[in-house]
Amino acid sequence: MHVILCSDNPEMREVVQRSIADPGDRLTVCESGMELLAAVKALVSDLVIMDLESHGLGGLLLASAVRELAPALRIVAVSMQSEMDARPLVQRGIPYVRLGLNGDESARALLAELAGRSGAALGAIPS
Repeated sequence: MHVILCSDNPEMREVVQRSIADPGDRLTVCESGMELLAAVKALVSDLVIMDLESHGLGGLLLASAVRELAPALRIVAVSMQSEMDARPLVQRGIPYVRLGLNGDESARALLAELAGRSGAALGAIPS
């Protein structure tokens, strides 16, 4: 599986990398929304994980742009902030996972499960 992560947060990158760690998996890290869009255009991937706290394009705008470029590509929104409002994304069917500062085990397990699913549609996950 090839996962593209968009995050400028080193802690977030580490948590995600541990969550999806499998010898056959490949992780491409982008630090901005523009880098993510370039990666989605250039790379064949299975999943995009978007850190809603990254600088640049906002979560809803970025998710819409990714969906326009690759309609079948699965997207998961993540954040480490408890006050993050992911409702606009969840209402559009994009799962949201809140990760604790130290990478809450249940959230990591959920993220790993999402990353491991086949092409089946993912349901929205409330924050």
